[in-house]
Amino acid sequence: MIITRTPYRISLFGGGSDHPAWFKEHGGKVISFTIDKYCYLTARILPPFFEHNYRIAYSIVEMVKNFNDIRHPVIRESIRKYAPNSMLEIHHHGDLPARSGVGSSSAFTVGVIHALLELQNQPVTSRVLADLSIEMEQEILKENVGWQDQIACAVGGLNYLEFTKDRTWKKEALETSKDYRNALESRLVLVYTGISRNSSDVSLGLLRNLPTKIFEMNELMSFVDICHEHLKKNLNLDIIGELLDESWKLKKLINDQSTTPELDQVYSEGKKAGAIGGKVIGAGGGGFFLFWLREGKAEEFKERFTKGTLVPVRLSFGGSKVVYNPKYMNSQDSL
Repeated sequence: MIITRTPYRISLFGGGSDHPAWFKEHGGKVISFTIDKYCYLTARILPPFFEHNYRIAYSIVEMVKNFNDIRHPVIRESIRKYAPNSMLEIHHHGDLPARSGVGSSSAFTVGVIHALLELQNQPVTSRVLADLSIEMEQEILKENVGWQDQIACAVGGLNYLEFTKDRTWKKEALETSKDYRNALESRLVLVYTGISRNSSDVSLGLLRNLPTKIFEMNELMSFVDICHEHLKKNLNLDIIGELLDESWKLKKLINDQSTTPELDQVYSEGKKAGAIGGKVIGAGGGGFFLFWLREGKAEEFKERFTKGTLVPVRLSFGGSKVVYNPKYMNSQDSL
């Protein structure tokens, strides 16, 4: 049995510029980080004692003879590409809900591919894993998604990501002191709205008439540069909250599917409770809100805000990992 653990991610600035429809013409850049909430995938070779050849357990359980009959598209196509001759049992467990804006779909894709490759004794680097996951979601499944989620979930950490016109990507890990990272984490509040949505569907609102949104997109990308400079130099963190407030206004202008009256109400309540700024994470339309607080105001915010489920988070590092593989266990571990 193989178990992989893949982190979810939060994108601060630059979302949308990681879509090929944008960056192949203009280039793109994103600031994002992974959090200490994870997607777990277990995969094992199924013993030949059952009527089915594949048992897939996520929000439903599928038991089929032929992998072509698997309904979950990521699992079906990943098996087709990476383990077509194996009988398999695959289970998914997640710390956060699916379709909620924290990159859960890409974390799932990264985790599945990682587990299947490890099961086939094919170790993979985080960069290659990111590229394979981009290929799966964009080229094979034809999803309307960008590149940042697969990269963030595969490599982990706090990063500046750049997407070039020749369809390549670069990563700069943003090194911070322990005190600065603790201060950053103390500003974060993640709020679950309870609203599920499909990021691919919401992203269509952004991609529609994209050439008419160049000014707003460039403005959003300028926020990436400011945040990048502040994080590299460990500068005042209040500016990030102010930028989030401005970017939320722009995001609603360029994609009318990113918000709803209910979400606008949640944001308004967050500001009244003391947040400097915030945003719906990911494509928008539902899922999680990120609020950015002033120093030392976390407890006050938690007392005043009542519009959703608050989730404590910290940054995580290391990306997708194989956390269990019997061949790496010593004899004592195997007892």
